[in-house]
Amino acid sequence: MPITPEPLTEELIREADGLFLGLLRNAMIGVYIIQNGLFRYVNPRFAEMFGYTQEDICGHLGPADLIEPQDRDKVQQAIDKRIDGLAETAHYTFHGAHRERRALELEVFGTRTEFAGKPAIIGMLIDITARRAAERTATEQLNFIGQLIEAIPSPLFFKDEQARYVGCNKAFEAFLGSPRDAIIGRSVFELSPPDLAQRYHAADQALFDNPGVQTYEASVESAGGQRRDVIFNKATYFKADGQLGGLVGVITDITQRKQTEALIWMQANYDPLTGLPNRRLLNDRLAEFVKRTHRTHDCVAVMFIDLDRFKEVNDTLGHEAGDRLLVEAARRIVACLRESDTVARQGGDEFTVLLPGLSERAPIERIAEDIIQSLCQPFQLGNDVAYVSASIGITLCPADATTPADILKNADQAMYHAKEAGRNRFSYFSPSMQANALEHLQLGKDLRLALGAGQLSLHYQPILNLASGRPDKAEALLRWTHPERGPIPPAVFIPVAEELGLIDTIGTWVFQQAAATARRWQQSLPPGIREAHPIQITINTSPRQFAKGKSLEVLLESLEALELPGSCIAIEITESLLLDEQPAVTAQLARLRAAGIQLSIDDFGTGYSAMAYLTRMDIDTLKIDRSFIRNLTINPGDLAIAEAIIVMAHKLGLNVVGEGIETEAQRERLAAAGCNYGQGFLFSRPIPEHDFFEFLARQGAPASP
Repeated sequence: MPITPEPLTEELIREADGLFLGLLRNAMIGVYIIQNGLFRYVNPRFAEMFGYTQEDICGHLGPADLIEPQDRDKVQQAIDKRIDGLAETAHYTFHGAHRERRALELEVFGTRTEFAGKPAIIGMLIDITARRAAERTATEQLNFIGQLIEAIPSPLFFKDEQARYVGCNKAFEAFLGSPRDAIIGRSVFELSPPDLAQRYHAADQALFDNPGVQTYEASVESAGGQRRDVIFNKATYFKADGQLGGLVGVITDITQRKQTEALIWMQANYDPLTGLPNRRLLNDRLAEFVKRTHRTHDCVAVMFIDLDRFKEVNDTLGHEAGDRLLVEAARRIVACLRESDTVARQGGDEFTVLLPGLSERAPIERIAEDIIQSLCQPFQLGNDVAYVSASIGITLCPADATTPADILKNADQAMYHAKEAGRNRFSYFSPSMQANALEHLQLGKDLRLALGAGQLSLHYQPILNLASGRPDKAEALLRWTHPERGPIPPAVFIPVAEELGLIDTIGTWVFQQAAATARRWQQSLPPGIREAHPIQITINTSPRQFAKGKSLEVLLESLEALELPGSCIAIEITESLLLDEQPAVTAQLARLRAAGIQLSIDDFGTGYSAMAYLTRMDIDTLKIDRSFIRNLTINPGDLAIAEAIIVMAHKLGLNVVGEGIETEAQRERLAAAGCNYGQGFLFSRPIPEHDFFEFLARQGAPASP
């Protein structure tokens, strides 16, 4: 039974001629008919694709003429199969041979047919050159992007709009310690611990709700359970239709940076030796406490702790032992405090304690006493045992001061008051301490001006040969006459000069003046007596002049310029300087001795009295301290000590000077004991140079002009 065509099909058949003509005239598609190896027909578009006209091709050229060599066999086989009836249709692409050798890629749709009773092929040809170029460009770009993503050392990942992983690079696999197959298609809840997954999910959702970029810090846990600190940098991307496609993220590992920052913060805020907060962190915490007291009207007590005799431990046992002592001292102080308290190392052997919430003296003093008692206990330092004590200054905020700087200054002043009171004790700050500190500061300012203003002078106290009665020596003593306060004792201003670093400048001036006086004294002696009657001026020196400074160098230069022998000058030093045995000090002493300058030990018997240095050092004279001379005639013990010093000194080839002689009986006892020289008010008080030369004249020695 014949099939009745559908109405539309019948209509198409009726209009077939017109439709076919429209197809042939199509400006986008090339139409061709192949028969007997030649193109029987091509439409204008077909000819244009290859750079020919219809007349050039039809009946003259075959398929092989319009195909690049590499594709001819492929195309010919497809044509043959249809001509031979082995295939009805074919669809393929090939590289066309353009008349002007342009690149040409074509897509073919061909069907077997009959034309004039013989097999033929009719087909359509589409120019896909631009499309293929675009595809290649896109492929190259995708390959480049893929290689670039893999080459990025930072972990990188992609997620879809459901926050499921859709891609990542090798660095991301390595960072998580999981293969890509185990990551793709999963969510953070399947790959990360719950706490981290919730953090990631909330961040992703926030980014999806507000598309753009996002940066935040978090942690990432690898498959092995190790957590690392990271920075996430994320951005959304969109599909071709403008809908949200998902996000891309890059991870920056900041674990090392965080560790470095933590280390830097620790180094900046904690003492590396004791592990306690340092001065910087102390100031920050004190500032916070001060702010709190302003808000809550609370109180904070501040202690400043200094270890007594710590320098002796360093000098005798070494700095390593000193460090061990500081570590143990820090531990003991912490053990005496509450958890809410702060103890910091200010530097050296100084510690500061903050006691918030304490205003009553009883609990503050209990803590101070505990610290003092704890630090008095022996310190076992390897095979050695050391003993120190503590001087503590206490101040209250806001009662005494309301700024961190003033609070610490007050505690420091109170600590020095505790030291002056005998050490191993605590002392509260008082306004009088502030007044004394201000006076001390003003004294320093005035002292800086005193030398240039001519307020300093030298007085000379004769030192007599007890056997002959001649004034063979004199001690140069520095005096300061303040224009408003009058005479200021050396015991007051010399420590200030040392503290301010003025002692070397003042010492230089003293050396120059004393050397000039020695020159005038020498010139006052007639020829003949000058050589037979040696003279000598002794000068007190500070240990700081040996450790640093140039005043001793100036002394040597002054003697050379004045053509004076070194024996005209003697340097008075303390026993502690000899016990220091620093290379710089030893070298300075050796230079003085090489120049003929004599060395005298001042106040012998009151210091360390470690007799070994008398044999190691080239000492000339010992001065018996006035404390032994004072009761010489009434205290047999003091007389015995003085006699023992004289005998020992003579056995070592040293001269002895007894200072502080005020009575004839004292002079007689010393002379009878064999003491070489005497100095004291019995003979003369310290007097200016002019009066000193008059004294020399009265003693029968020629005075200066």
